[in-house]
Amino acid sequence: MRPTSQAPSHGKPLPKRNFFASLLIVGSIASLGLSGCSYLEPYKAPVTQGNVMTQESVDLLQEGLNQAQVRKLLGPPMGANAFNPYHWEYIFYTTDEASKVEVRKLLILNFDNNKYLKDWNIKAANVDMIDEETFFGL
Repeated sequence: MRPTSQAPSHGKPLPKRNFFASLLIVGSIASLGLSGCSYLEPYKAPVTQGNVMTQESVDLLQEGLNQAQVRKLLGPPMGANAFNPYHWEYIFYTTDEASKVEVRKLLILNFDNNKYLKDWNIKAANVDMIDEETFFGL
């Protein structure tokens, strides 16, 4: 008798996988994987608007600077009033927590009739950011 490389079959075929059982397993894994997506949140980019106003640039303000000098020092104003060209507003706010500047700031500049800086005032900007809990803000 010669040795054979095949295993004895004993006359019974090997059991086949049940198609419905495998379909059930795949469906369960897929539903568990997709339900995990409900816990993910979309990335919200930090919002930064306005001119960055460092304390050094604000400290350089002095009465008698003309509008061109102030523009060169602070940049263009965010709120140039079309009806009052002697009133400029600079605003800066950000939602970036890694920012090294004050998060919300409002600088109001008033010029005299000859366009020289008369006075300025720094306030905390009142900017309300709405944090929506819905996906994509819908």
